[in-house]
Amino acid sequence: MPLPSVTYDLYRGQGGTLGEDAFAASLRAAASAVRDVIGFNEPQDGEDEEAYIRAVCAAVEVDDAYGASGGIGESVASVTLGKFSATAGASSGYGADMGRAIRRELAGSSLLYQGVPA
Repeated sequence: MPLPSVTYDLYRGQGGTLGEDAFAASLRAAASAVRDVIGFNEPQDGEDEEAYIRAVCAAVEVDDAYGASGGIGESVASVTLGKFSATAGASSGYGADMGRAIRRELAGSSLLYQGVPA
């Protein structure tokens, strides 16, 4: 089963309160974050599809809360522009918040199962 498309109407149906422009600005980052968590897993049934939609909607909210920036540069402790250099700082609050929101919505679905390494 392919991943369902998450539309603004679905988002609003999940209780989303963002405007359509804010939703659209965060959707790509949110869907990418969910795909990063589920890996190659695909929905096996309607419950998995609903879990995916909830996860994307939750991720949209997190992305918007961080300014739809995807947390870019948030954990960088120092930056040098000439001959670009960046030193990573503490772990990203964006990434941690995004992961928690996604996993909370996917809990109980087959989309979180990553298998046992061979």
